[in-house]
Amino acid sequence: MSKVKRFTIIAMLLAIAIVLNVLESFTIFIPGVKLGFANIIILIMLYEFKPAEALMVDILRIFMVGLLRGSFLSPTFFMALSGGLTSFIIMFLFSRIKIFSPVGVSVLGSISHATGQIFVAIGLLGTNAVVYYLPFIALLSILTGILSGIIAKVYLAKSVTKQFLN
Repeated sequence: MSKVKRFTIIAMLLAIAIVLNVLESFTIFIPGVKLGFANIIILIMLYEFKPAEALMVDILRIFMVGLLRGSFLSPTFFMALSGGLTSFIIMFLFSRIKIFSPVGVSVLGSISHATGQIFVAIGLLGTNAVVYYLPFIALLSILTGILSGIIAKVYLAKSVTKQFLN
């Protein structure tokens, strides 16, 4: 496959991740909790692309959404960045050791995303009182992680991206 074709597919996945992230910001059911559908793209990329490409899309998505929403370099941007990077590291590790299915990897990524955000909130607020929010947000993360993982698993089973990569 040509480099141009691969780059084009990665750019399209980045665009989808950005759109999903922006759209889900309009569907906040509980303050501080999002569905995390943009992470579906990262999860798929961890299984079908090079880890560096998935990381690039994850970081670019966070930066681009920060710019689009006007939150670049704000506390919410740093919370998103810490959550995204923590989630990426955990999903990368567990997708490689193949203990869990994409659903399990998604749940671990979702929980670690919330954990990363809580640690940054502790630093920004100067209090560890927000840690009491973690069990609640972790429970919701399990539910959203399962949903995202199921969507990614169905996509991966159909090998949609692999058809384009060949």
